[in-house]
Amino acid sequence: MNRLARVQAVSGLCFAIFLVLHLATTMSAVGGPAAYDGALASFRAVYRAHPVVEFLLIGTSAAVHIVCAVMRILRRRRETPRPTAPIALRIHRWSGYFLMVVIVGHVFATRAMPALAGGPTATGRADFSYLAYSVLGWPLLINPYYYLLGLAGAVHFGLGLGFAAATLAPRHFGTRAARRASVATAVIAGMLVAAGVTAVIGRAGEADRSRFSEFQAIYDRFLPFMAPARSRAVETGKP
Repeated sequence: MNRLARVQAVSGLCFAIFLVLHLATTMSAVGGPAAYDGALASFRAVYRAHPVVEFLLIGTSAAVHIVCAVMRILRRRRETPRPTAPIALRIHRWSGYFLMVVIVGHVFATRAMPALAGGPTATGRADFSYLAYSVLGWPLLINPYYYLLGLAGAVHFGLGLGFAAATLAPRHFGTRAARRASVATAVIAGMLVAAGVTAVIGRAGEADRSRFSEFQAIYDRFLPFMAPARSRAVETGKP
């Protein structure tokens, strides 16, 4: 197995530490806004314990993983003939492609915009109220996006564990049983995350709306083309 694949596997496992906490936060929405915000605060204490931890665990590992993915994609395109990948590997790749496309916008909306805006939102990024604001603002866009994002993350995580383990220790994890275990992990994680996203959407109306005007100001500043729908969410709590 080449060195690039091993580097990608290690970086993916490092990022998976954050990803499992992120997905668990989504799942906690089944318990309602308070449960979501409680899980979010607890998990943030882990991956935001120190700026260096967050930078290395999330930023560096994600960047390395994406760079390795792009390099391997380019290598595969030069292969002739191109081998047909197993369906599990193709699903893993498709979910990864989607995540690569949306990750910049996701980080910008949930991390960068609130931080640049300052104020109370800077310390309460992407809590349940923040998510509910987007759900109520433009449900036709946000609702399917949240499902796709959550499912892509869960599937890529579950299948990725198996592929990373098989890359780093093929004698132990390159077996059919190990591959089935990773598929089962992806399916279970996908179902739990889908339940969490459904809860976020279904219980958005229960969110605290006292900060909605603050959220609107952030979007007016950084994404003004979204302001009309956002204004309706602030005024009525409905799209």
